[in-house]
Amino acid sequence: MSLNKNIKAALKLINTGQWLQLEGSIGRWCNDFIESEVIIKDEKATKKKGPVKFRDGYGRWHNQYRFKINHLKLEEVRNGS
Repeated sequence: MSLNKNIKAALKLINTGQWLQLEGSIGRWCNDFIESEVIIKDEKATKKKGPVKFRDGYGRWHNQYRFKINHLKLEEVRNGS
């Protein structure tokens, strides 16, 4: 799978809350994109639409920011900077 498809797949999992509902490796995979700042908080969308609300794999409720792709960081990663 290409980098773009991986990032879009991770973003979908994060913005639906599934990244914390599925097995641990999926959450770690998504978190890697967040830690590398390729996927970042989308404060504007969160303010406009409200936070993402979901129940994790342990039944706990969460409210989290919405996220978006950081295209500047993505270009840095692609260029090896």
